[in-house]
Amino acid sequence: MQPSTVLVTGATGKLGSAVCAELVERGYRVRATDQRHEPGFPAELVLGDLRDEFFAHRVVEGADSLVHLGNHPNQFAVPTAARLLGENVTMNANVFQAALAHGVRKIVFASSVQVMIRRERQLEPPPHRLPYLPLDGDAPANPGSNPYALSKEFAERMLQLMAADHPKLSITSLRYPMLVTSAMAARFQASRRVPLSNLDFVECTAHLFVEDAASLVHAVLSAARLGYHQYFPAETMELRGYPLSEMLRERFPEVVLKRPLEERDALIDCSALERDVGWSPRNRLRIEIER
Repeated sequence: MQPSTVLVTGATGKLGSAVCAELVERGYRVRATDQRHEPGFPAELVLGDLRDEFFAHRVVEGADSLVHLGNHPNQFAVPTAARLLGENVTMNANVFQAALAHGVRKIVFASSVQVMIRRERQLEPPPHRLPYLPLDGDAPANPGSNPYALSKEFAERMLQLMAADHPKLSITSLRYPMLVTSAMAARFQASRRVPLSNLDFVECTAHLFVEDAASLVHAVLSAARLGYHQYFPAETMELRGYPLSEMLRERFPEVVLKRPLEERDALIDCSALERDVGWSPRNRLRIEIER
């Protein structure tokens, strides 16, 4: 039996490289695409621009599954907010329509936590407003005017409509948080104490190690499920010296609790991923807090 062919877009980025390595190791035939060449890349690498719909069709043709990671990552990647929004939407539409045209049956899309958490600036003072706690992938979209988040929300909506119109498709949106590399983790661990003011409670200190993010893609591709699904795959930091009860009182005094929180699961609920695809994060940042 021939191995499944998976197209990975945005393949030479931080997450894309890890996903390609994971899938090759798992026995998939991986076709990778990006705009940057990477010497010694572990898979076939096709250079091109996903803003070109004709290129999107050429690179998608022959793939069984699509892992779409190829977007501008933030407003610093392009000169204006309008370009960020417009070009991300163009890339997403081109790739998704090409996937439909060429019979791709599984799509995994890298969405973002920013789709469901409205924010005005990078670090905001408490109290923080969330739809509920513990937070999960079912939270309603609330991107505000953030152009990056708006592009991700629109992509999720496109995929929901595709799944409704094509019931044999399997489509999953992963609302990834901040992705942590081993080098980033080492810098955290090297700091004896981290000031509370340096931490981002707006997103519940959400993070995910890159290797966990890559293993999740494999788990989703391996699962036999049809329809549209979306998840929030994340861990919360273990904050030594800042009890969860105190954090809730100081940071989230008005947020509704869907259920009583325990110290281990803290602010994020990944149980749907464990139930549906047998995945849960293996790594977690643990830091000492400076009060």
